[in-house]
Amino acid sequence: MGVELRTLNPNRDADACDAVVRSLPYFFGDDDGLRECAEAVRAQRGWVASDGGEIVGFATTAQTFPNCTEITWLAVRADRRRSGIGSSLVERVAAGAVAEGQTLLCALTLGPSVPEPGVDDGYEGTRRFWHQVGFLPVKEVSLRTWNNDYAVILVRVLH
Repeated sequence: MGVELRTLNPNRDADACDAVVRSLPYFFGDDDGLRECAEAVRAQRGWVASDGGEIVGFATTAQTFPNCTEITWLAVRADRRRSGIGSSLVERVAAGAVAEGQTLLCALTLGPSVPEPGVDDGYEGTRRFWHQVGFLPVKEVSLRTWNNDYAVILVRVLH
């Protein structure tokens, strides 16, 4: 049985998406981020990846400008990372955005100026992932809403 992508149903899927996030304590270890992600899963449009009925990943989106869809949250359960699930979710988001006439996808992630001493699997890998799925960094900015850490804005042009 393979991984299936389907529309996120907050009433049915929210708790399972929360469990995916809890499997990634380094990446989602901030209380504000956990709360914001939980809110997005319950209020924003999105998709889930399920395997045998069990949710193993999800993505949420928001339309930030008339021509741009932002991937607001993307997570794959810790034991299923690096198996193509995240890439599949990004491609599903991209296909939906193209179908709606969008020309850009964007995402934010922790920027390279944030030190990660002693971390083997940190945000450098996350930035590589975004690059592998077609996103390019545009600018690193300081975000007060991310506890004064730096984020990098990533953009993918849709064709």
